[in-house]
Amino acid sequence: MKTQPIDQVEARTIPLARTTEREYGVAVCALRHSGFWWYLRGLVATSKRFRPFADSDGRWWWYVKPGFAWPVDFFSHCDGGRSAPPGRLLLGRQYPVAPDRANAVVRLNVIDDLSTYDLSSIEKRKRRTGIRKALKSLDIAACDPIDRALTDQACDVWNSHVRRTGWNSPMDASSFHDSWRELGSFPGTTVIIARDPAADGVMCGWLITRVIDDTVFIDTIASHTDRMAQRPNDAMIFRALVSAAAMGVAHGHYALQSRLESLEAFKQALGFHAHPFPSRLELRWPVAPLLRLARPRLYRRLLGEEGWYRGPGDSPAHAAP
Repeated sequence: MKTQPIDQVEARTIPLARTTEREYGVAVCALRHSGFWWYLRGLVATSKRFRPFADSDGRWWWYVKPGFAWPVDFFSHCDGGRSAPPGRLLLGRQYPVAPDRANAVVRLNVIDDLSTYDLSSIEKRKRRTGIRKALKSLDIAACDPIDRALTDQACDVWNSHVRRTGWNSPMDASSFHDSWRELGSFPGTTVIIARDPAADGVMCGWLITRVIDDTVFIDTIASHTDRMAQRPNDAMIFRALVSAAAMGVAHGHYALQSRLESLEAFKQALGFHAHPFPSRLELRWPVAPLLRLARPRLYRRLLGEEGWYRGPGDSPAHAAP
């Protein structure tokens, strides 16, 4: 079979599902099995207390942690005065505002403008070369999470990823399958997989992406420890971003800045940067003084201070992603 020219391979896109924050929020409130993923991890399955909710202006909020909320859209300013009913917030909330109203910053890894995103957005030549090779050698496509055989492979990839990184928790095949079945019909959600045609199509990795209004979210990514040589993570994220750009999606979002240097370097190498969004931090009494005393690093992180993860004698973490 004739190999496609590299530029055609780079430009190939995947159709991504797209939704509005309202449609997404309503769907999350009705889910049964997918609480393991993304901002919903750790929820009590039978309780809706910590699921997304809409304020009186129709703006939707995440409970990023139980009792602490962020608006879904962090790219536009928020009028916090008329937002969530006070009884719903156990600890507090944080939301983007104009700089003159800010008392903190939120450092999110973002791409401000996706309209020009392509391989030239990757700064390092070595990384560009690696992505080109991965795009040529791997089969990267959206998948149907309802396919049980495919789900079993994805579960194997996930558990390999967990053993390698020490992050999150392993899952048994049944629980993983139930969770992924919901993902198959979840609004705005696309599961992308990378397979190796030269190895009988074995799954090397997978990526969950979400497109909500004008933002593509890089959600959960996992790769099999024995199948990382072809850089499936780089290739899947690059293809997701190029695909979102082709759809006219404006922004890219890859989670809150972490203390892991290697993880942050990985995000930056793909074109993301830790943007300090001016924000308003509102904590219930006596949460703020308790955090200052008992969890000073967490409090400094909420304020968005540089080097929040460092204490006396500490150096930045170097754990591998």
